[in-house]
Amino acid sequence: MTGAMWLLLTIATAADPGAAATSGASTERRDLLLLLDQGPLHIRMHLAIGGTSLVESRNAYIDRLMKTLDADADGKLTRTEASRSPLFRTKRRESANEFLQGLQSQTVLSRREVEQKIAAKGSGLVTFRDISSSKNDLEVFKLLDRDGSGVLEIAELAAAVDLILSKDEDGDQCVSFEEFFPPLPPPDESQQVVLATGQPITQLAKPAEVIGDAGNGLYVERLRRKYDRNRDGQLDAEELAWLPERIKALDANGNGKLDGAELRAISQATPDAALSVELKATETEGGLIRVDETTGKRLDDSARLDGATLAFHSAIVTFSHRNLDPQAASIGDAMRKFNSLDADANGYLTRDETADRLRFERELFELIDADGDEKIFVEEMKEYVLALSEPAAATCRINAYDTGHGFFMALDANADGRVSEREKRQAAASLAKLERDGSPGIQRNEPARHFHIEFVRGTHQLFGPSEQPSAQTPSFQRRQLTGPVWFQRMDRNNDGDLIWNEFLGPRWVFDQLDGDGDELLDPREAAMWRPKPMP
Repeated sequence: MTGAMWLLLTIATAADPGAAATSGASTERRDLLLLLDQGPLHIRMHLAIGGTSLVESRNAYIDRLMKTLDADADGKLTRTEASRSPLFRTKRRESANEFLQGLQSQTVLSRREVEQKIAAKGSGLVTFRDISSSKNDLEVFKLLDRDGSGVLEIAELAAAVDLILSKDEDGDQCVSFEEFFPPLPPPDESQQVVLATGQPITQLAKPAEVIGDAGNGLYVERLRRKYDRNRDGQLDAEELAWLPERIKALDANGNGKLDGAELRAISQATPDAALSVELKATETEGGLIRVDETTGKRLDDSARLDGATLAFHSAIVTFSHRNLDPQAASIGDAMRKFNSLDADANGYLTRDETADRLRFERELFELIDADGDEKIFVEEMKEYVLALSEPAAATCRINAYDTGHGFFMALDANADGRVSEREKRQAAASLAKLERDGSPGIQRNEPARHFHIEFVRGTHQLFGPSEQPSAQTPSFQRRQLTGPVWFQRMDRNNDGDLIWNEFLGPRWVFDQLDGDGDELLDPREAAMWRPKPMP
């Protein structure tokens, strides 16, 4: 991701009972700074999983685990008892002295040791990744800018419908964000890791480089360098693009500027937006995102439960929840890898079949091969992955996408990740709203910068992030089904309208229903249908 955005996480892990997305829940409070070119945007998150904070969820998991493994129910967990779980399994050392091994197996594991083991196997309670999807948005602009002038003119806006339709590769009468993907570049050898076998593995994903702890001096120094234009070692209101009153709230020494220590106290300040995020809502199938307060303007339907779009002076930010079952996702990922490695399709993996995988060279084979028969069967892999996916499910990953200057977002009026037939017809008017400088036409960098921040529960990636591609597009929530049942069944692409090709009845019935004559049947028109005599 470019320098247009940085994220700063201030660690504030105390439970906050009063700010949950669902009544009575305790939450994990985290403060983020979205560091735009003009200045930082302060966003406060209150995170919960099923009504409890991430810390409480992790502690509840550890309680269950220790109780389950304590076979003799004596309230103590020995290493022998703990070894029943893949979390505590170690590589077998055949040459080790059996007597010493016996003594070691009777050692009692303290809760602290269990917590440390879980932390080592998993990740932090909140992790971040920044991903650039701005190329998709640029492809929209390039598609519409037919003469390559760098400006969308009135005639080009008027011609947008046919051009957008040309990107409908799957023929569903909708154009998704993914269908605007630019052509894949050739492999970059500089981004590959070569194994001892000589076989390269492309590193498709890496942890975010622009996220840091406000209490981390190195990160604060990086922050200071970005905005410290006069190089005095401190940041004033003009450099941060903040009001003087906001500086004053953190200015402990009263000099009108903020040094590193004062910046690390950002969690005491009033944010630009405060959100409550429930990652496992009991009343819905997905997550809940509630805007508790904001200095920005809400652009989406405020009744929406799964996301929000806020406009600030320097950027438009969309928040969403990626709904997935952490354990099912972990198992699915592992099974895909299992099948790709099982070259002879005999239902198990041998050392030869896993030899080219870097992680297996790091004793992963022994850890999964529970019975030591030099074969990894599906059930052994599932057992291993499930054991590691449960603690991961008590974490939150925050993906921050740079989505460009909002050309796709302008077209996608209902924010479901697709440009529908109705939205295509409104394309010219929707794009015209992006004009900001008063000059004819819309330049490529003229609209406000757009960012998309999504929340997703953690999963266990068997071979780690270096071999697991991160989702390159943000999560879009599909619209809720509306209209009569017959209408929903005919609306195969779920865009909220029926065109003639989707309608299963005779043409004269379609024309009767289409009250406004726009060649689209919407849920309102469908609900008003009453049978009339055939002409």
